[in-house]
Amino acid sequence: MIIRKFVWLLSLGAVLVGIAAQPVLASTAPPPVEAFYMYGSTLAGLESGAGTDGCVYATNQPDNQPDIMLVDFGAARLLSGGDDGTIDFSGTTFKNASILLALERAADGYHNCHVKGGVIIEYGNSNYRMSSADMSTTDAWYAGYDQEQTAEDLAHYQAAHGYMSQGAGAASDMEPSYDKQLITKQLVNGATAQGWAIYDDYGSVDGCPTTGSSDGSCNNGWSVGAVAYVSFHGIALPLPEIYYTVSADQWTVIRKYWDANGPGGYYFFDGVTGESPATAGGLDATAGWNALNSRNSGLVGPNLVCFGSGC
Repeated sequence: MIIRKFVWLLSLGAVLVGIAAQPVLASTAPPPVEAFYMYGSTLAGLESGAGTDGCVYATNQPDNQPDIMLVDFGAARLLSGGDDGTIDFSGTTFKNASILLALERAADGYHNCHVKGGVIIEYGNSNYRMSSADMSTTDAWYAGYDQEQTAEDLAHYQAAHGYMSQGAGAASDMEPSYDKQLITKQLVNGATAQGWAIYDDYGSVDGCPTTGSSDGSCNNGWSVGAVAYVSFHGIALPLPEIYYTVSADQWTVIRKYWDANGPGGYYFFDGVTGESPATAGGLDATAGWNALNSRNSGLVGPNLVCFGSGC
């Protein structure tokens, strides 16, 4: 039996780094919680937006559970001066020290508007065109490592301020069409080396097969095995985008491949990333969770993060 490390948010709000063989799973779809794309042409704007997002999340939190607040700061980048950070959705670059300030404002906003439940605030990035931005595989390793370090720094801030209903983590939108598999794997390897918290993969399975359990081809030179690696190696867990029914089929192939060929232990999902309203021909967030769970019953966690105006 493989022992994996998890970060749990306790009822008292402390973060416990424990040992478990499998996650807490769900039998029915949890209520969706809003996820946030970050835009900020200035640091002040980024901080202000994050603080508002934290309050909005707390005000609308639908249950008494410790839910994930996914805050997506855009694509991982190595910035001038050697600082790690991102380029956000306004096209502005921010180093991790600035992202930490924004995450702290999200924590403040959540605390000030807290009604019920708890939250794990996750620093999200993506593998979008890292190679085109002249990042090497070594740069990507440090990007993952420093992303986890930023999450740990946020946890220290939460603890110092007595935010007992909060914890911190990291995540990445890792998609085959965004960049090559080798550089993307280094995000996971670096995050695992730092090891603070679960590294949720809220990415996609572009072009992967929809049936079977073999190491078939996906887009951009990726394989089923490569997607399995970035979503379940080390401290990585899948929180996959299920925007279409076919995505649930593809992620089921990933799970079956790992179970047949992985280094040990059974593959499971931390939950689902969805969108609401659904795009044409697609699934809304709840339907996405149900689609994945119907193919992987008993293996999908109680997290449903949701991008969109209908979340």
